[in-house]
Amino acid sequence: MPRKAGALGRADLGPLLLVNLGVGMHAMIWYMASTVMPSAVQDLGAADSISWATTVYLVTTILGAVAMAGAKARFGAWRAMVGAGLLVSLGSLAAAAAPSIAWVLVGRALQGLGEGMLVALSYALVRELFHNTQVPKVFGIQAATWGVAIFLGPLAGGWLTEVWSWRAAFIGAAALPLPMLAMGSKILAQHNQAAGPRLPAPWGRLLTLALGVMAIGAADRPDTAAKGGALLVVGIALITLVLAIDRRRAPHLFPTCFPRLRHPVSLGLWVLLLMPLAQAPVYVYGPYILQIYRGLSPTWAGYFGATHALAWSVTAILMSHLAPRFQGRAIVTGPALLTLGLAGLALSTASQPLPLVLASLVVVGVGFGVCNMFINQRIMASVQPGQEDETAGAIPTLQGLGGATSAALAGLAGNAIGLDRELTMDVVRHAALALYGGGALLSLLAVWMAWRFMQALSTGERACTS
Repeated sequence: MPRKAGALGRADLGPLLLVNLGVGMHAMIWYMASTVMPSAVQDLGAADSISWATTVYLVTTILGAVAMAGAKARFGAWRAMVGAGLLVSLGSLAAAAAPSIAWVLVGRALQGLGEGMLVALSYALVRELFHNTQVPKVFGIQAATWGVAIFLGPLAGGWLTEVWSWRAAFIGAAALPLPMLAMGSKILAQHNQAAGPRLPAPWGRLLTLALGVMAIGAADRPDTAAKGGALLVVGIALITLVLAIDRRRAPHLFPTCFPRLRHPVSLGLWVLLLMPLAQAPVYVYGPYILQIYRGLSPTWAGYFGATHALAWSVTAILMSHLAPRFQGRAIVTGPALLTLGLAGLALSTASQPLPLVLASLVVVGVGFGVCNMFINQRIMASVQPGQEDETAGAIPTLQGLGGATSAALAGLAGNAIGLDRELTMDVVRHAALALYGGGALLSLLAVWMAWRFMQALSTGERACTS
């Protein structure tokens, strides 16, 4: 395997393609599914379940990412890749053949589990297949691959839906792991015997987190408000319990300073949790409202829904060379822009011209792109000794948890307001104010957390080491 220093050469093209295929496949399927789900739930008469497609997907993505290390250690990188690819394909085919929304959700859960493993494996293989001096370049190319796949996902999903049906889009998704498996069969041949002892993972706490998120999502299902309220309380209690136990029991899911509000690592993680928590209604209901209520085609609704992700990628690339003296301002500016974009969506979604909706989506994406990389850098620079791995793993876990929890809450609020029924102007207006306006309030809290984060970094606060 290449271990040379310096620029990427011809010998690195195969490994480079391999680690980018996993990232590109994940982004493609994410935005293909977001594009086709409005058509799927309309066809199956299950508009009240559209948020579940996101919730179960994000929850199982977290579980898959954590499971990757153990699968790779026990079976080797190649066999772990094959197993994960099969999960993605089986999940896609289950969704394509679904006679009811339940099978779509099963398919999305399998997709998430397999994709979580493949993306985590793609990042892990970067360290094995490239020299340390090449790693930043590889990660930069992966970011560009993500942006390209974001563009292709709505195009493929929308075209297949319009020409054939939403089921054809899921069949297409089933084929997406195949190029990665074909490339991996050659490059990872000598990794077959790389199996080692299984790595520990706090599965009890992970599964309890998943149950907590699912309980929140299920709170709109019972026949009485009291039962729904009880499920909501149970879900929040389970998540709180996991956070309390995790601080005292190793291996940790999160650094021990989290969720207290003094250590800069904890404050930075709060920002990374709150921003997806505020944003999730954008990709849960954005394409649905634009297609069903505003009358856009699946392709155009998908592209509108992916606008914020495209803006995020482009902004992140442009900001990568920002001088260090301006990066602190960027960290606070990001959540502020997210607040502005969500407020714009709250006011424009129901009746304002579509360019205003598009502009708001762009601002949402720019908010993430401006600050995300700098928050990550400063979190890792401030990590508590001995908790480097926990902190690195907590970043994607909390972002996924924030998105999954927000999707569950968005479904609860959206169904209560009436998004599962006929979309009138009043329904969409009230839903936009509740979902996007509520997200704007959460992102205001993220602004405060970002400011506290920078204050803690400047004053050298390092409280809460246990």
